[in-house]
Amino acid sequence: MTASEQRSEDRARLADVTHVLHGPDGSGAVRQVLYAVYVLAILALTYGFTVSRALFITSDPAWVRDRLLSPATGCLALLLAAALAVVVHGAGRRRGPVVPPLPWVDHVVTGPLDRSATLREWWLVSATLLVAGGTVGAGVVGGGLWASGSAGPTALVVALVAGPALGVVLAAAWLIGQVGAGERSEAARAPGESDPRGRTLLAPPATLLRSLGLPELRAQSVRSTRLGGAVLAGDLRAARLETATPVRRGRTLRLRSRGRLATVVARDLLGLRRQPGLLLSGALLTVPGAAGVAWSLSDPDVPVALAVVSLMATYLGAGVWAEGLRLLGDTLGTPALSGLGLGTEAGVHTVLPGALLVGVSVPVALGVRALVPATAVAVGALVLWVLGLAVVVLAAQWVAAFRGRPPLLAFLPEVGPTAMTFWFARPLVLCALTGALLTSRAAELGVSATSWVGLGVTAAGAGLWAWRTLRAAADEHRV
Repeated sequence: MTASEQRSEDRARLADVTHVLHGPDGSGAVRQVLYAVYVLAILALTYGFTVSRALFITSDPAWVRDRLLSPATGCLALLLAAALAVVVHGAGRRRGPVVPPLPWVDHVVTGPLDRSATLREWWLVSATLLVAGGTVGAGVVGGGLWASGSAGPTALVVALVAGPALGVVLAAAWLIGQVGAGERSEAARAPGESDPRGRTLLAPPATLLRSLGLPELRAQSVRSTRLGGAVLAGDLRAARLETATPVRRGRTLRLRSRGRLATVVARDLLGLRRQPGLLLSGALLTVPGAAGVAWSLSDPDVPVALAVVSLMATYLGAGVWAEGLRLLGDTLGTPALSGLGLGTEAGVHTVLPGALLVGVSVPVALGVRALVPATAVAVGALVLWVLGLAVVVLAAQWVAAFRGRPPLLAFLPEVGPTAMTFWFARPLVLCALTGALLTSRAAELGVSATSWVGLGVTAAGAGLWAWRTLRAAADEHRV
């Protein structure tokens, strides 16, 4: 039997399997994704384009052309895209784009059919979502630039080329990460199939799909099911346990007693030494976030949206470093082995992420200030402003770590997803909106006494919210 005849027979047998499981119309997964893309495109054209156009209209067109459309910004965008591809590649090792249900893996993928054919549907769904999302997102930005008069039609053309290209790169990086997560054993390979080890990763998707090992497919299928259950239940601890990267470095390092307070800080530092990827991931988020905050404070023409995105990145970067704080929130109700009070232990767990946040943000902010021409922000004012925002970010980390159980509204079918999303995003909204509005207002009117009062009130309010969240979470575990 020739190779083409074998592929035709495999397709026919796979069609029979699909007919038995889903009927004559098949699973319909690809059709559902295409419909979701259609709805997303309609929403983007009606709402996303309007918001994007309004954002650029309210900004200075000359500033947008000189700063956002400059070659330096293009280089920065390429660097961010590369960093995003690295992150997606790492995510593929825990949850890749091809994750069929476990029964399909055990009863269909293990059979003699071509593995790329049995896994193609899940790959098409993931790749379509990424490419469509990149196209729609980039089209909204490019269309907003053109419609606002900040750029010509070239902006839309470039966006419609760059968006799908980014989606393709991310999809490929995601699949390559999943392929690299594990090697298939001799028993797991189909009869007559060559050893996939040493096979180049720059291969067609079909080749990469054939390289996916059965043990890793089973593991990711089980992990995906557990992760879905954790999301539906609002159990963030279970979700983090499923997505956490296994510790492979520094396993010989031991935690030694240095006193009750210093030992807690040493424990957090040991966690970062055993998982250096967390340190790098936090820096990749915090550096552009701090740069955006300093730029927004130094230049009043910077759009508020940039300050919002910058504060979001800073919050997410600090959250990566605050692993010890989150673990304390996950283990509330258990005996405190350190003998410290809950508030004291939470404060000590904040030392390391706070030191990293300040140690990265302040130098980056000073460097950006030196590059911004004719800035009116003094060095001392910039440093104090960054420190004030750091207090808000760290208070938001307390809210995130001790948020407790989700509200009952999160489990109602009508409003459940919206309530769950809002409950989860509260600390992020606190940082992004309040910090960005204060920063943009201070840049527009100058860093005056009114600005300092607003920042002080915001920091105090965030600290009070964080403390009340901690006490409420502790009260839930009292007998």
